[in-house]
Formats: sequence, C-alpha cells, structure tokens
Amino acid sequence: MRAAGDKRWKVGELAKTTGLTVRALHHYDKLGLLVPSERTEAGHRLYAEEDVRRLYARRELLSFVELPPLALASEHGHRGGSVGRPHHRGRRARR
Repeated sequence: MRAAGDKRWKVGELAKTTGLTVRALHHYDKLGLLVPSERTEAGHRLYAEEDVRRLYARRELLSFVELPPLALASEHGHRGGSVGRPHHRGRRARR
C-alpha cells in the first residue's frame, strides 16, 4: 500500500507534463525503457515519482547523444517513413 501523499500520474498526465506524446510513453513501456510502477485494475498505466525521475534522467543522458532522425521521430510520435514529409492515409501526394 502506498502513502497518501505519493503522487501517481496517468499516461496522459505524464505526457502533458513532460512534453512527450502518449504514444512515445507507450513505446518506452513496450521497449522496457520506462515501465510504469503500477497499473489499475483496468490496465491503465500509473507512473510514480521514481518513474518520472528515471524518465528525466534518461532524457538528460540522451541529450548528450546524437541520434539518427528515425530515433528522434519516434520520440515525437512519427510512425516511420520519411521524416518531414506529410503522411497521407489512403492516397498519394500529388507531384
């Protein structure tokens, strides 16, 4: 059981607080980079203060590493393909 003052963030709240996308946080969880401390009975992610500290520590470390464009794109929720080109579902861009 946790203490009454222990803050827990839902994934949307953490995304808004950190400037990351929900999709990026889900991706980090899937990769094991930032696994939430708890889940609700319904399976929703709950992040504890220690999780938030780990996230900021990893982001600080990554600021010293030059990442290829695809890695940067995935942090901002892009799906792949060419970064910077508009993505049109179901139709091709006119040339």
